[in-house]
Amino acid sequence: MAKDKMKVILDTDIGDDIDDAFALAYLLSSPEIELLGVTTVFRNSAQRARMAKYLIKTFDKDIPVHAGIDNPIKQNPEDLLSMEVKSKIKYDKNGKYCIPQYEEIYDKEEYEGDDAVDFIISEIEKYPNQVILCVIGPETNIAAVINKRPDLIPLIKEIRIMGGAIGDTINYPEWNIVCDPESAKIVYKSGVKIYATGCNVTLQCPLSDENIALLKSIESNKLSVLVNMMNKWLEHYSFTRPVLHDPLAVSTLIEDFVVFKKKKMKVIIDGEKRGWTIPSEDGKECFVGVSLNHNLDFISHIKERIFK
Repeated sequence: MAKDKMKVILDTDIGDDIDDAFALAYLLSSPEIELLGVTTVFRNSAQRARMAKYLIKTFDKDIPVHAGIDNPIKQNPEDLLSMEVKSKIKYDKNGKYCIPQYEEIYDKEEYEGDDAVDFIISEIEKYPNQVILCVIGPETNIAAVINKRPDLIPLIKEIRIMGGAIGDTINYPEWNIVCDPESAKIVYKSGVKIYATGCNVTLQCPLSDENIALLKSIESNKLSVLVNMMNKWLEHYSFTRPVLHDPLAVSTLIEDFVVFKKKKMKVIIDGEKRGWTIPSEDGKECFVGVSLNHNLDFISHIKERIFK
């Protein structure tokens, strides 16, 4: 008997870092996954929704996309940015932050609605105990779902997060958490089964020069769109290569690429360590990525799924 596909909603801030687009491409290329929908979050969710819709179409898929909440509960995103990055910020015709990878060609894309929170709620109600939320941006939408419908908490199968970090090598807050620590705290305290893959693990997964060249050499409409997004990202931030943070987090649905340990974790929302995720006896139990599984080749797996 064929194994049932996993029912997944991807919640993403696609358009800032390029790894969100790689994660979406990965899910679209994975036969084990039934992608119920994509929801977008943070600063200009409408632009992100159009970008996601455009990329989905290049994979010849018809997946609903719903824009979500732009503003964190408390955090002002610009307070987190360097002066150099702030100097590059542009605004759209509505005065909203313009996504760095956004292009006019995406303007024509029509997504399903500005109702990400209600969409997530409806899918959980439709498929109780089956929906997996893959959360690869700030957790604003998910916290709103939990606040609006706490009765649905037991009906969420699990949440896979790219966020946070643990270990002595990381001495700064991870981006997805620090962008909205209040929402992250709500999600971590909810009691939903959480698998959190942090940058203590994901930073070990850069895309090499050889693999970047290989990706650029493949003649494919969908990959040309992905490469164009990547090039705009590299240019905007003066980076040299992508790190596959988000693809690693979502790939753990399919293979054990990350070694998880059960730990009690909490999100700090005050003081100098605002936005940190730390082990704490007064935290909630979740599964935290502590290392890569070096018995499996994650980069080869990504290439097999996407580079074609």
